[in-house]
Amino acid sequence: MHEMALAEGILAVVLDVAGEEPVRRVRLRVGKLQHVVPDSLQFCFQLAAQDTPAAEAMLELEEVPARLRCRRCGVESAYEAPPPLCQHCGAVEIDFLTGEEVLVDAIELDSGWQHRPESQGSEPVAVEIPADHLEEHLADAHRHAAERSS
Repeated sequence: MHEMALAEGILAVVLDVAGEEPVRRVRLRVGKLQHVVPDSLQFCFQLAAQDTPAAEAMLELEEVPARLRCRRCGVESAYEAPPPLCQHCGAVEIDFLTGEEVLVDAIELDSGWQHRPESQGSEPVAVEIPADHLEEHLADAHRHAAERSS
């Protein structure tokens, strides 16, 4: 269950901002390529946050669609389903522009919002994701695509 690794990363960011103050809500932007199940992430977050100021916090997720850019022709397009190909020329040499991120946008403490990039002009805090995490998802996507085409 990869949601536990994500929950632990999110918790580290939240506790860094909150200190000892109770946390009410955490707003996140999660890329579609993460394949996060919101209820599972909330459950894992609550497990990881037991006995911390974030124990009662609710997560609010906004899904970030996946977009890619072709290295061959330069066209940018939405990515909906495997295999990851350029929609314009069919090349497999692509870079993902969005869809891989897990960003903490805002954290609501008892005293109010402490981290709100939109109003403070700062960037959202990225959650550190294990290096092999997305490679596992892409390998699974390629395997499923191969199974469907056979």
